[in-house]
Amino acid sequence: MKLHQLVRPEIYKGGKRPSFSAAYARAARRYGFETGRNAGFAKRNNVVVKVKSKHNKDTEHEVPAESIQNAHAHLVASLEYVVPVKIGTPGVTLNLDFDTGSSDLWVWSSELSRASRQSKGHTIYDPTKSSTAKKASGTWNISYGDGSSASGNVYTDTVTVADVVIPGQAIELAEKLSSSFLQDGGNDGLLGLAWPQINTVQPEPVATPVENMINKKLINPPVFTVKLGRGEEAGFYSFGFIDTSVTPNPITYTPVDNSQGFWQVQSTSWTLNGETKERSGNTTILDTGTTLLLVADDVVDAIYGAIEGATFDDQQGGYKYPTNATLPEVSFAVGDTLYKVNPQDIAFGDAGDGYTFGGIQSRGDLDFDIFGDVFLKSVYVVFNQSEKTVGLAQRDD
Repeated sequence: MKLHQLVRPEIYKGGKRPSFSAAYARAARRYGFETGRNAGFAKRNNVVVKVKSKHNKDTEHEVPAESIQNAHAHLVASLEYVVPVKIGTPGVTLNLDFDTGSSDLWVWSSELSRASRQSKGHTIYDPTKSSTAKKASGTWNISYGDGSSASGNVYTDTVTVADVVIPGQAIELAEKLSSSFLQDGGNDGLLGLAWPQINTVQPEPVATPVENMINKKLINPPVFTVKLGRGEEAGFYSFGFIDTSVTPNPITYTPVDNSQGFWQVQSTSWTLNGETKERSGNTTILDTGTTLLLVADDVVDAIYGAIEGATFDDQQGGYKYPTNATLPEVSFAVGDTLYKVNPQDIAFGDAGDGYTFGGIQSRGDLDFDIFGDVFLKSVYVVFNQSEKTVGLAQRDD
């Protein structure tokens, strides 16, 4: 059975979360949005900025990469979950972020300077210690809007994810990491689960682990699935296996538009306390690498307008509400099916003075939603790369 348990890094033991402002700023950097009515963060001149207030969209200050890192929201994934992956022969086990919003498999490696390798006790991959490692052509470079970056060269080696053994998998070895990465102790790299065309290896992109699993017929059915947990229960990924014990509710499949490299689907309606509201032509990206649930301003206004005492926090850049407030029932469509967001996930974290930050916030000026972990914790998701579909089932837990 190809179940792969998720693990919480030490910083998230006891159900801790990333800070609200760090999670929101990271989403702005990832998708590069401008503020709109309700987003407290934006990407301007290739840097992430905090805006002054809901009614004054001037830049208050830039958000440096270090502050986002130190607040435990990683540049490329939420860091609430990491997964042990074995690389090489006899092999070393690295804790990697699994990210449905990117397509690189990159790792901390022996190519880094000695000082970098020793940073925060990371496990590193050393190809000279693996009998199956081979140098490959190509280089990679992932850069972010704040000037932070990761880059290096490429090897192939045997990668084991759950009990799926992938021979000859391309692995991107970090030679250089900017300082913001070096201050982060949560993971040893990243395994991208988006579509292959957004892989960054030059001159030719390399096959992702899931692409290789399918092409080499290592999994059947050709799917991976995810159940994100809460608190101490971290959840799992699976490869080539659909766990029907997660929920008694049916899995409903919908077509994916992968033209941008993401798991993008139709989401043309939502409900607030049982009242259905249409959103003609709207789409969303299912992204485990984003913590929040980001939607259009009119949706955000309607949700917080239905919570007594909810207010926009100019200092933190998003909506909050009284911790003892009654939350409305909110659901969002994927394809033709509506999925309810668990109220305990709408409550993102403590905002002080008896308030709680909302996990649903503005997508800024984007023309699509981002369904991050706040949404994904309410569903079991089956990603089918061969058939270009995604299946969701409502969870009752």
